[in-house]
This record gives sequence, C-alpha cells and structure tokens, in this order.
Amino acid sequence: MRRVLHGFMAVITAVVLSAHVGSPDVFFSGKAGPYDLRVVIRPPEVVPGVARVTVRTSADVQRVSIRPVYWRAGSRGAPTADEARRLDGDGGGQTFAGSLWLMARGAYTVDVIVEGAQGAANVQVPVASVATGQLEMSPVLGVLLLALGLMLCAGLVTIVYKGAGESLLEVGRSLDPARVRAARRVAAISIPIIALALVGGARWWRAVDADYERSIYRPSPLVLWREGDTLRVALSDTIWQPPGRPSMLIPDHGKMMHLFLVRAGDATALAHLHPQPVGQALIPAMTTRVPPLPPGDYHVYGDVVHETGFERTLVGRLAIDSADWARRWTPLDPDDAWFAGAASRDRAMRLADGSEMRIAIIPNGAIHAGREQSIRVSVLDPAGNAAALETYLGMVAHGVVVRTDGEVYVHLHPMGTVTTAAQQAFAARDRGDTTEAGILRATEHATHAMSSAAPASDAVVEFPYAFPKPGSYRLFVQVKRGGRILTGAFAIPVVDSAPARP
Repeated sequence: MRRVLHGFMAVITAVVLSAHVGSPDVFFSGKAGPYDLRVVIRPPEVVPGVARVTVRTSADVQRVSIRPVYWRAGSRGAPTADEARRLDGDGGGQTFAGSLWLMARGAYTVDVIVEGAQGAANVQVPVASVATGQLEMSPVLGVLLLALGLMLCAGLVTIVYKGAGESLLEVGRSLDPARVRAARRVAAISIPIIALALVGGARWWRAVDADYERSIYRPSPLVLWREGDTLRVALSDTIWQPPGRPSMLIPDHGKMMHLFLVRAGDATALAHLHPQPVGQALIPAMTTRVPPLPPGDYHVYGDVVHETGFERTLVGRLAIDSADWARRWTPLDPDDAWFAGAASRDRAMRLADGSEMRIAIIPNGAIHAGREQSIRVSVLDPAGNAAALETYLGMVAHGVVVRTDGEVYVHLHPMGTVTTAAQQAFAARDRGDTTEAGILRATEHATHAMSSAAPASDAVVEFPYAFPKPGSYRLFVQVKRGGRILTGAFAIPVVDSAPARP
C-alpha cells in the first residue's frame, strides 16, 4: 500500500510538471500512392481553431487539397477539400500550404489529396484536436477595449438620460428644470444597473474562462505499483464516447502500450517495455517486468491509441533503488529492451555488438527550437560497411526524444510522430468495421501487428521532427541486428531564436 500511495502522489506531481509532454506539431513522412510526401500539421492552441498544414512533394505533383475528417463524422461527413496554395519550390520539390478549421475536441485526420502526372492519391494524417493553452491578450488591445467599454457605458447613460428627458418633449419645446431633474434621476438610477450588468458579465466571463481552463489537455496519470520486479500499470481515467461507454484501446505494432522509463535528471538510462493486458476489460490493467536499471527516479511515459484514432501519452514517476541493480532479468515481452550509459556528445556511438551508429541533423548547423529538421541515422557494422538491419516492431528504427527535465517527450518513427494504428482505425471507421455495440473490430488490418523478422532494405533512416522548445535533449535510437535490440544515445543541445514558422 505504501508503494501504491507513493507512486500515485508522484504521478500527480508528474502530471503538473509534464504539461508539454508529446509533440505540439504533427509530422508525417511517407507516400500517397506513388507520390512521396512530407506533411507538417500545426494544430491550434485553442479549439475551435485553425490548423496550419504544410505539404512538401516531388516536382510531378500538380495540385494538393486538404480537408479535416472528424472521427464521429467519418469521410462521408467531412467537408469539401480546400485547395492548398503553392509556395516556392525547395531542392527540386514543391511546397503547398493551407489552413483548416478544427471545430471540436477529439480525434481528427487531415486527408491530404494529391493530383499529379500519375493520377490522384490520398493519405490520412491523424491529428489530436485538443486545447493546449490560452491566448494572451496584448496590453494595447486591453487598453483599447477598456476605452471602448467606458465609451459604451457613457453612451448607455446618455441614451437613458435623453430617453427620460428630450424624447418626451413635444416638437419645438425645451426642457424645463423639473424635467431636467427627472431625467438626471433616471440616468443616475441607470448607472448602478449598468454596473450590476457589468459585474454579472464579468462573473460569467470568469466562469467560462475557468471552464475552458479545465478543458485544456494535460497528460493523464498512470497508476503504477510494484511487486518485486513486476510492474503493474493502470490508466486512471477514460476518454468517454457517447452513449457513455469507454473508448477501448487498440494495439500499435501489436502492442497495447509502449511504456518508456527514462532516468530523471540526466537521462542516462532508458527502458522500452510492452506491458501485457490483464483481464478482458475495454481499458485493461497491464503488467510488465522492470529491467535492472541504475537506481534513481524515473519518468514514465505510456503511449496508447484509442479505437477513435486518438493517440496520447500517459505519465508517471517510478523510483528504482540499488537493490534492483545488477539482478537477472527475464523480459515479459520479447521486444522489451533497456539501455544504461552516458549519451554521446559526438554524432557517432559504438553499439553493444561492435557496430557504430551515426546521426546527422539536416539541415546542418545549430538546432533551433521550432525548426523542422530531419534526424538521419545510419548504422555501420564493425568492418565499416552498411549494417544489415532487421525490422523492430514493424519498422527499421524507433526514436525517443526527451528533454532531460522530463517536460518534453515524443516517440518517433521514420513516418513521423503519427502511428499506423491511428491511420488504420480511421480507415476501419470508414469501412464500418464495428460490432453491434459500436466497438471497432480490432482485426489484423487495424492493429498493425507487423513481423519483426523481415530484413530492412537500407541501414539509413530519417526521423522528421522539430524540437518544441530549447534545452538539453537526449535522443535514443533503437534498431535490431542479428536478433538483438541495440540502443544508441545522443546528447542534443537545442537553442532558442528559431525563425518564423511558415
């Protein structure tokens, strides 16, 4: 019980301190039919709000259209696509930009429709539409509105005075002293009435503001408790969907949850675990085994995907003591892995099997917060040749970006920050793949349970990303070679003063 209470209190602290967990922007790199695309979606801070969409394509694309698709409406209920405007080309490609209104909170996809020399094709990019902040009013605007408000109040009093006085006169007659006094009395009575109306309006505004504040999205807490090396994980909340049932979880890469433990303060240790569901509940409790990580406090991040296509990260804290260090560990899931050691401050690191992992940031130079860049990763075998990699959880590589204070975390794939499970959930929604109870059929095509044994075609992979804020970051990259999961760790300094967003 003591461990449970300690873990829950740590979770509450983590939620307060982890408001920026996850990527504020959405990145996708992949194909729409035969066309190569890179899509960046910058969701609004407030909902309803405008999302900005940038699409980079090859030179043979002639037209790009975009439209928002809300989970409840599906593609059939989505609005007509808007044509994106063409911007200046870059490096032989083309760039298109557009804006879309996201009118409700919840799961969306942006349907990107491409037309070119090889016909038309489309791809859906999942987006979580949630309020993440409140827009500040500028002091100048505040002073202007105050002045206009005072003028409006003065105008109302004047209207009352005139209405009680001159409006009652016959044509050609002037106000007598008695009528002037009566008009002034009525105007004086109107002043406290207007003041009460202003007070009531201010109270209503504060209530609306407080209600909006409660609606701002924050990472939900994980409930964690340990029994020896067994870690039990449970969600402490549920995203509900009408008519009052929980939105079930669906597997991503065949896993119900991707759980990451990162050592707080210095990020010198990482565990990538896949808790196993316990029971048949729609939102099940899960269990895993903690590796022999170095002692310390750990940030815990749990990535899940709901059947609505809504992707989110849950957070917690976990303490590991010295008794856990250097013990034997048998993973509960064969894809579980862990790493301990200092991050490389160079762009190269020797892996546990003798191969070498190298990274390059494109474009080169200082890494600015908010600037879209690519993290290119290559692996060389001990002889210096391109290493033969196997797919790990359905992809050539997985990346994890964390800021050392734990405030920023994101799980990256070569396709970006989105998950294939969310894309396929929307596709299943459009096909009508639901049970009579309205629950999505979590079939093979919807769960993205890919083989992890197929050889990768290339030992070079890129992660599209933009570091959201300045600070000291760690990049962990996991690949699989010879049946062994290997982890590289790199220190990434990110500076401020990013150029303006497109």
